[in-house]
Amino acid sequence: MSTLFGTDGIRGRAFSPPLDKETVRRLGAVVAEVLGLQSGPPLLLAGDTRASTETLARWFAGSFQAAGGRVTWGGVLPTPAVSQLLRGGGYGAGVVISASHNPSCDNGIKVLEPTGEKLADTSERQIEARIATIGSTGDIALPEADRSLPERYLELLVASVGQGRPLAGLHLVVDAAHGAASGLVEQLLERLGARVTSIASAPDGTNINAGCGATAPAKLAERVLAEQAHGGLALDGDADRAILVDETGTVLDGDDILLAWARQLAADDRLPHRRVVATVMSNFGLERALRRDGLDLRRCAVGDRWVWQAMRQHDAALGGEQSGHVICAHHGVSGDGLLTGSQLVAIAARRGLPLSRLSDLERFPQVLLNVPVVRKTPFEDLPSVLRELADAEARLQGRGRVLLRYSGTEPLARVMIEGEDAAQIQILAEQLAAAIRRTLG
Repeated sequence: MSTLFGTDGIRGRAFSPPLDKETVRRLGAVVAEVLGLQSGPPLLLAGDTRASTETLARWFAGSFQAAGGRVTWGGVLPTPAVSQLLRGGGYGAGVVISASHNPSCDNGIKVLEPTGEKLADTSERQIEARIATIGSTGDIALPEADRSLPERYLELLVASVGQGRPLAGLHLVVDAAHGAASGLVEQLLERLGARVTSIASAPDGTNINAGCGATAPAKLAERVLAEQAHGGLALDGDADRAILVDETGTVLDGDDILLAWARQLAADDRLPHRRVVATVMSNFGLERALRRDGLDLRRCAVGDRWVWQAMRQHDAALGGEQSGHVICAHHGVSGDGLLTGSQLVAIAARRGLPLSRLSDLERFPQVLLNVPVVRKTPFEDLPSVLRELADAEARLQGRGRVLLRYSGTEPLARVMIEGEDAAQIQILAEQLAAAIRRTLG
């Protein structure tokens, strides 16, 4: 695993390592070198609405250009807009300055392939190896922003939903998390025919994701009810996640979205192998609901990078996370909150259904226990833990699931069990936790 890059690029406190001036400037020069963009096609650069974004973009772009690269500056754009615009756009790569759903004090740098996908692991390792050896770089000013890019992105989104005004007659509330889609999401839904009420769509550099957006949809739900609207859409800071709220104020997360979209794609004969990808954190209720419809669920590690890799591995057209990061391969290679939200509302509208009828997902009770450990021995090497695991799975009889994993950042083993009987899964989880504690505590 990379030491500079995480599963979603480089991330940290703005202006502190690894987002300090020297590291970011070195990164710009190294990206130009490793990706072969010196005197090559331009790099598409954009970012979200954090106060730190333009400074980080200026540091990166200045050294990238001094190393021989060319930059198209998109200004404020959602991450999925950069991904969409890269495809067939004649760019050599893309870079987004954003920390997604993190608070405004954080920021990050995401590097994308010219296909719109996350940068390959091999390229990340090459960048990390080179960045420690490169010397000081020059600096060239950030170019003027290309103001045509938001419109081109909106045109792609509208075309993906289809002809006409499928949302005509609907009143929707949108929460843009004071992020990169502020203003854009309203334009999209209005072009599709909806009447739109906005909240959290006035960024000031510090309010991004602050008690709003996809990670905090309570205010959106309240406003949907107060407006007697047909529903609501919440995005996160860089707009790669979508959470829906139905007309009753009920939140529909990524599991609900996956279920509804999978059913529609299957009905349209556009779901290859009748297969869907979700992470290990998606509720077992999703797995059971899909199974009842004759649909297959394949699970993967948490993170949109792993979702996309699993989709490619299993030839799946749909995959996503409970957080609302959903990928539909018919439309793109990464999560796109504006696309996901408009597609799902359009599905309901075309079927003449309220949003509350999109998903009938019955969530299983869940128990999660954290067990302190002194070492992280593979569970398959712990016979007593394996015995308790086998006993738990036998008792669940296929009507639940067990997940054991170690924390990536803390000395903890995590025991998660889902099942129909809350009391039973509590007992099973405690027995498993006790076995781990006896062996590793």
